[in-house]
Amino acid sequence: MKISIVNPYIRVFQRNYAFRKTRNWQPLSTAIVASHLEARGGWEIQFLDAHVMGWSDDETVRRIREFGPDVLYYSSERTDAWELPIPDTSYITDFFAKLFDGWTSPPRWTLLEGPHGSIFPDDMLRKLPRVDVVLRGETEPVSFKVLDALAEGRDPKAELSVSFRDASGKHVHNVDDPDPVKYRDFPSPAWHLLPMDRYRDAGAPEKPFAMLETSRGCPMPCGYCYKQMFGDRQSKRDPQQVLDEVQEVVEKYGVRRIMFQDQIFTLDRKHTTEICEGLIARGLAPKIEWRVQTRLNGMKKSLLKLMKDAGCAEIYTGLETGSDEMQGEISKLTLEEFLEYRSYGETIGLPISPNFIFGLPGETEHTAMQSARFYHELGIAIVPNVNITYPMTRYHGEAVERGDLKGDTWDEVVEGAGLVGTHFDKATIDRLRARALQLNRILRWKKRVWALFGKDYGKGAAARMLKRRAARNPQLQLPLIS
Repeated sequence: MKISIVNPYIRVFQRNYAFRKTRNWQPLSTAIVASHLEARGGWEIQFLDAHVMGWSDDETVRRIREFGPDVLYYSSERTDAWELPIPDTSYITDFFAKLFDGWTSPPRWTLLEGPHGSIFPDDMLRKLPRVDVVLRGETEPVSFKVLDALAEGRDPKAELSVSFRDASGKHVHNVDDPDPVKYRDFPSPAWHLLPMDRYRDAGAPEKPFAMLETSRGCPMPCGYCYKQMFGDRQSKRDPQQVLDEVQEVVEKYGVRRIMFQDQIFTLDRKHTTEICEGLIARGLAPKIEWRVQTRLNGMKKSLLKLMKDAGCAEIYTGLETGSDEMQGEISKLTLEEFLEYRSYGETIGLPISPNFIFGLPGETEHTAMQSARFYHELGIAIVPNVNITYPMTRYHGEAVERGDLKGDTWDEVVEGAGLVGTHFDKATIDRLRARALQLNRILRWKKRVWALFGKDYGKGAAARMLKRRAARNPQLQLPLIS
């Protein structure tokens, strides 16, 4: 049986105040699905990563039609963007319209997977009449079962976690699978089917790059992150399998820069420690630089030092705001704790970089500018992105309860970006964005001037800011972390 696995070219999305860029990173989940099919046997696989190849829809369509698949398997979003997918479906509908226009020998089955169908399956079935089955939730478990059913001549519409039309055209949504295949049992990705020489991270485009995972799932209560693709509970890979995958991409494909795309890399400290110690023991640490995203709450300095020794070059953390008031609202760590972590990171050469969002619920112009000035003093340029209230998130549910959103379309999500739950109007957002960009211009000049004197503007700022805060608050006992 012939299958075309299609990862589409996705344009940078910018409309109203909603902005989402895309990356040239490996489509990890579809590569794992391809690995499952290879292990099973009986499949001839065409794997098309149109995004990293830069192919137009016309070029991708040409390749699919020449191959003539029995099954078309289309992924609407890459693994690295599951929690914040492109808030639009036009690139999906445009592609399908072009693909099926005049196609005289279409596939017997067309499958759609990804967050767009998981969030609004009815919407995708309405917009894509040639799609037979929408696969919901985490990609691999439902894909394994649906594709196994097709290979065995069974009806894939009988599987759990799928949506489809019945004979009358009515939309049917089978219940979610209560016992899906576990993450630890997934095979490693079929790297050999990917154009591995094309993947790069924008921060170091000269270095061969790979995206990997050591865990999935996030139990934290952040209100802005769509979590239904990976769930509230963390599932972990066996550390030895992770180390084998690192070794393979380093030795076979020359990878020198890695992003571990876990939602919280350090949630299980024992698991993290075993991976770090393994990188050192296998001699991989000197060969690679790797980055992670994680939540710093409760992090020990000893673990940060071990991560640095194992090759970690940067930690991204979801601080999101430099306002004490807003930080209390979103329930992250305190600003004092963040400053101490960042200061310690500077002492060992491990940058700890905070993410930033304008316009979280409760935000005012005053708190937004507090954040902007906080990041500026640290020497961090601000990307003035505003919050997008993603469907099926806590913030979205609260907005629907308040009557701010109806909760059934992407259009209202895009139109309400930065405005839902805040004290903003469009004039306020324009003013804040302009002031943020002005601060960035000032920051560039400060960095240039300091560089003339052999100094790095922002270095040591976290320690200085922490001391000032401690002086204003006699109740604050330093150090806050051990």
